Amino acid sequence: MTATPSLVLRGGESVLRFAGGPVTLRRPDKEHHIPLAAISFVHAEGRSVAIVLTASGADEPTIYRVADVDETGALAFADAVTAALPETPAPDGAALVTTSTPRAAEPAAGGGVPWKPVVAVVAVLLVALAVFAARG
Repeated sequence: MTATPSLVLRGGESVLRFAGGPVTLRRPDKEHHIPLAAISFVHAEGRSVAIVLTASGADEPTIYRVADVDETGALAFADAVTAALPETPAPDGAALVTTSTPRAAEPAAGGGVPWKPVVAVVAVLLVALAVFAARG
């Protein structure tokens, strides 16, 4: 079994990731997890990539586009995802996509206050106070 390399495309504020499983599209306000069975095809054209989902009947397919990506990366991304698509896709790809709100960055330990600089400032103040008290 061959491991699929992790592919990442960045375009503007969007990031597409593929590592052999679902494709992840992260935007500033939303993150979409797109199962391979939901994808009809992936199209790279110049500096853009379009992920076209399967659609049933007369429904228009949902399309996720990312522009301003590396042209060579777009082709590699489209080829890798296309090679991993199942033979029988789901009839309604949009129903399989899950969307979440990206989590904010976790605060640093200690409530987000960098403790080393605080300790250094307190130490300097204590030394200055001791010198001032010794003179007086």
